[in-house]
Amino acid sequence: MNRGPGDGRCAVEDAEQVRAVSVERVGPAVGRLPFEALDALDDALRLHLAS
Repeated sequence: MNRGPGDGRCAVEDAEQVRAVSVERVGPAVGRLPFEALDALDDALRLHLAS
């Protein structure tokens, strides 16, 4: 279940739904991701993109 930014809950993302986004469309940072979650996301993206 995905939650919107600022609702105080974690978002669960699907690494298989990777999209390219123009830098101009990216807004300001709305929060920070803990190192452990960032590391897990990095691993999931590497696994998916290596396929």
